[in-house]
Amino acid sequence: MPLDPAQRHHVEQDAITAAWEAERLVACDDAIALLREIADLERDDDGDVIIGTDADGHNDLMQRITAFLAANDQ
Repeated sequence: MPLDPAQRHHVEQDAITAAWEAERLVACDDAIALLREIADLERDDDGDVIIGTDADGHNDLMQRITAFLAANDQ
């Protein structure tokens, strides 16, 4: 039996919501991975995280955090 327009709309909205929730879960997993990496970094005597850079002043972790925030800032 075909769905009436209201039922079809409800099913479509549920699919959109499920896709959005899946996207948010992936973003949360990515954020948790970044936070775990930060938690594992060396700390100074005050307990502050030491974020080092290479000879050119680049830091892969900071670049990944920046990219993550740019992609997920909604």
